Amino acid sequence: MGYVALGDSYASGEGLVPSLAYPVLLRSQGLERFSTLTCAARSGAVTSDVLATQVSSLREGTQTVTLTVGGNDAGFATVVAACLHSPDRRIQAVLDQGAQWRTSAKAAAQRRIAFLGGPAAAPQDRSVPLVRVLSEVARRSPDAEILVTGYPRLLGSRPTPQGHRASDVLPLFVAEADAAWMGAQSEALDAAIASGVQRARASGVRARFVDVTATFDGHALSDRQAPWVNGVVLASLGSLVPDSSSFHLTAEGSAAYASAITSAVS
Repeated sequence: MGYVALGDSYASGEGLVPSLAYPVLLRSQGLERFSTLTCAARSGAVTSDVLATQVSSLREGTQTVTLTVGGNDAGFATVVAACLHSPDRRIQAVLDQGAQWRTSAKAAAQRRIAFLGGPAAAPQDRSVPLVRVLSEVARRSPDAEILVTGYPRLLGSRPTPQGHRASDVLPLFVAEADAAWMGAQSEALDAAIASGVQRARASGVRARFVDVTATFDGHALSDRQAPWVNGVVLASLGSLVPDSSSFHLTAEGSAAYASAITSAVS
């Protein structure tokens, strides 16, 4: 069993056909280290889920592991929802129903991000520090190289006068101040993941952080080129219920992950 993919919906390919998930793309590229794939990644997974269920897919002979996790631990989906606004009064009325938890969602995200990158500790809010996950992966697969990815920035550098457009089908925007805050927290999340990797490396774990930020440069929402992440996608026409593919990778975004990982091991 050469290659095992662990993590959340960015690894499992939420909203994409299975053949476009980045672990499957890695397998199809012809590199020997990715040729035998077991994908244990699941949508919605947090670090404790990786420990509780996904690491059972590892074997002593596993040679390569990819891991994408942390976005759900930070509660980014809730944070993004809290930052949306609309000039449409009917849509804004729906958004206002969440106004009371906007501040608390932001504060919780900052706390959870700091916890993710910190030293080994007891679980909090279904999360465990990343260093504990990596240590367990290394214990089960002592010869494996663990490639831990970060996340791309959701919002780009070309907002409209109303803010950053967050949907192709609805007038939904993120205000510039909220966009700046989200950008800062995205950087903090990647820094926390990198910190967790460094803590693991200090204890002898063969882990490496794969930064995908440069690969996605220019391809965020409201950016210079076509986005490689979805905005708000509706579950059905005439509904305000978001589809699970909202704020997940497009096919091009999944390919960008595969490219970043391949470059890191070349």
